[in-house]
Amino acid sequence: MKRNLWAVVISAIVIIGVILGGLVHSLNPPAKQTGQNHSKQEQTTKQSEKPKPVPRQKQATVAPTPSRVLSRTMYSSQLHRNWRYRVYLPRNYDRLKQQGMHFPVIYMLHGLYGDETNLTAQAHSKAYLDRLVAQKHLPVVAIFPDGGNSFYLNTTKEKMESAITNNLIPETTKAYQLAGQNQRAIGGISMGGYGAARLTFRHPHLFSVAALVSPAIWQKVPPTVQTNAQVDAFKVNGAFNQQAFEQAQPSRYLANYLNQEKSPAHFYIETTALDTTVPIADVNLFVKQLQQHQIKPTYQVDHFGNHNWPYWNRALPNAYRYIFNQFKSQR
Repeated sequence: MKRNLWAVVISAIVIIGVILGGLVHSLNPPAKQTGQNHSKQEQTTKQSEKPKPVPRQKQATVAPTPSRVLSRTMYSSQLHRNWRYRVYLPRNYDRLKQQGMHFPVIYMLHGLYGDETNLTAQAHSKAYLDRLVAQKHLPVVAIFPDGGNSFYLNTTKEKMESAITNNLIPETTKAYQLAGQNQRAIGGISMGGYGAARLTFRHPHLFSVAALVSPAIWQKVPPTVQTNAQVDAFKVNGAFNQQAFEQAQPSRYLANYLNQEKSPAHFYIETTALDTTVPIADVNLFVKQLQQHQIKPTYQVDHFGNHNWPYWNRALPNAYRYIFNQFKSQR
């Protein structure tokens, strides 16, 4: 009996010991990480700490834009004042500029008693240019400066010629991302045609195309222009001077122009035989002078209209088309 009792007591002690041992083990669990496991954990931590690559931002796509004519002002150091001009921008100009395109450009000069608005208000230059941009697949910019009644000369009143060559062309070339001489044209109506011819000959290496419509290439200035106080050109001490007029004639600069410019500008000239302001004989003489210097202009003589906007709105599309064709052939 005593032997059985002792067996029970011993069994109970063993069971209690096992229970107590398990309890202690649970309260103090052994470290499970080995050196190898610890190394793997460190590596994982380092990898997670690596900076995530920044996703590349896509360049914003400029939305399609219609063509437009804008009125702008720039300060001219030659004129010592703010100077107005208008600019025609072709459709999708902003997108093409962002893509790095350098645009062909036309500088169009208005006539006497006009301003920078004439060629986009009285004349429908925007519609003509829109049509040609679409037909020729050639986005062209056009600049229309305010030339006053200067004949685009440097006079005692203002230096308009210097303003165009030293201010307008460099600054608009930069602002609107314009091309150089090979894709730069100049044109004009009446006084603007005179200015376009003279600026071409006076400044070699500036223009590759010149388009003159009813150019005021007079042999004798009309008395109404000579005596007009608003016109400062060709005057000495406030009075018209024939010698000053003759010395400023565009043809006087032809020989020097050809000595410096081995690839002369392409000329387009259009006028009407019925013009009562600039006689056809004066324009014929100018064309002959060009031909004598081996410049062969495209010369269109019409037999309708006069020296006015209805005629110019028929002639201007031809002048613009000629410029576009020359740009296309020179690309």
